[in-house]
Amino acid sequence: MKLSQLGFFCAVVERGTVAAAAAQLHCVPSNITTRLRELEDQLGVTLFNREKNRLLVTPEGRLLYRSAKQLLAMADEMRLLFTDDEVRGVLRVGALDVALDNHLPERIARYRREAPWVELHIRPEHSLMLERLLMEGELDLILTDGPIVHPLLASRLAFRERLVRVTPINLATPTIEDLAKLELYVFGHTCHYRRQIDRWLEVSGIQPRTTLELESYPSIFACIEAGLGFACVPESFIAQISLTKKKVHVEAVTSLDSSDIHFVWRKNQASPLIHQFIESIGSG
Repeated sequence: MKLSQLGFFCAVVERGTVAAAAAQLHCVPSNITTRLRELEDQLGVTLFNREKNRLLVTPEGRLLYRSAKQLLAMADEMRLLFTDDEVRGVLRVGALDVALDNHLPERIARYRREAPWVELHIRPEHSLMLERLLMEGELDLILTDGPIVHPLLASRLAFRERLVRVTPINLATPTIEDLAKLELYVFGHTCHYRRQIDRWLEVSGIQPRTTLELESYPSIFACIEAGLGFACVPESFIAQISLTKKKVHVEAVTSLDSSDIHFVWRKNQASPLIHQFIESIGSG
């Protein structure tokens, strides 16, 4: 069944005769007659009672006319979706919590003002899950640790980031022995930062009293303030906790790898919407 068939059918219903419908649609009557016969054969019903030069709509035809008008109206709407200069689409973005909490809020608000017709959905996940969802096509773009080297993926720097060590205020320069008496707070193994921290512990020889997966930065900082443990967290979180910052000690750890956040997308991504989003978000 084609939209053109439905258009011919509706025109005959509304104009009353094949000749009048042909004049409206600028085609020959025989073309309309052929299309109506095809439509009736496809549906297995009679759409018109034919009496000499008159076509009278059957009850089945009335039902089809109602649905056909809705379909044709929807088709007209779809044809108009991309005829103006507005950016349109349904964009699915995944991001690390550090990007969502510390880097994106004001940029997302700006993007919403610039592209109000884009239906934007943002999903927080850990690094490995973000990459899997991108590869499976569930996400169009992710903001994650990078750069990523993959034959099917491309990446670009989004935000500078690094891990810093946060300890209780009374341990400004903790020794390995001091840290061995404390708890270490980390996220789960699907988190890129966790893998960095595990490598750092192995290289530095630090063995905390225990390692706890505590996936909440407010809870982590509360435990550090209480003198119970330490953590390695993205530096951008420090700027968000000015009150807590007075009660903990923050120190850069040069042996920890860079933790910059990158835009990552599929190389064969044909939509310009992806790159427009990147340019908007990454422009200050």
